[in-house]
Amino acid sequence: MKHDQHEHHAMDENLPKVQVNTAYNSGIVTVKVRDAHNNAVTLTETHDKRMHLVIVSADLETFLHVHPIENDSGDYEVKLELPEGRYLAFADINPVGMSYVIKPIALTVGEETESPDIDWEALVSNDNSTKEIEGKTVTFQRPALTAKKPATLSFDLKGEKPLPYLGALGHVVVLDEHGTQFIHVHPASEELPMFEAQFPSSGFYKLWVEFKFSDVGVIAFPFLVRVDDEK
Repeated sequence: MKHDQHEHHAMDENLPKVQVNTAYNSGIVTVKVRDAHNNAVTLTETHDKRMHLVIVSADLETFLHVHPIENDSGDYEVKLELPEGRYLAFADINPVGMSYVIKPIALTVGEETESPDIDWEALVSNDNSTKEIEGKTVTFQRPALTAKKPATLSFDLKGEKPLPYLGALGHVVVLDEHGTQFIHVHPASEELPMFEAQFPSSGFYKLWVEFKFSDVGVIAFPFLVRVDDEK
């Protein structure tokens, strides 16, 4: 099993580039993946799905990890009831024979709203390392984090044994405070909830660790971290 970090896919200037756009209408998110001639692009399956779509609200409070299905037009669709507001969408895909970098795509539902003013310093300082959701408790063993240095993200599930989820023991999705840096990592082993990650720059980040449980399904546990400058 491959346990790599999807900060972005490698940009090969010799390959044609992929254009990705999203739209929301009547409870359906549509993702168009096209080449320069507006032709649908073939996607390779990665971790059991051809598309992993992460949608977060502008304040990073709402987190959704869904898997749109290809329709007859070659576009990808998923049903979602999104409240009004501003969102960022990240399409994690592997296009065949094409170059692609994951970038945030703005998605507005309803009226345009202003970006929220967030006190990240206070949020990170007050963030609890133990989170309980739907009766499941996870503790984040917070490491010291330095930009561009490898880091191990470890989680204590209090004796719970998660089920395999999308071909892995769990998944970690990370966004920086501006919603521009997208990181998606998988466990470093098939037995322990430990993830190897590298943060590209200093600042504040929010991460969601996803585990699947036999009785309640998939839960995303959120945590906030600070990444220091290179030493």
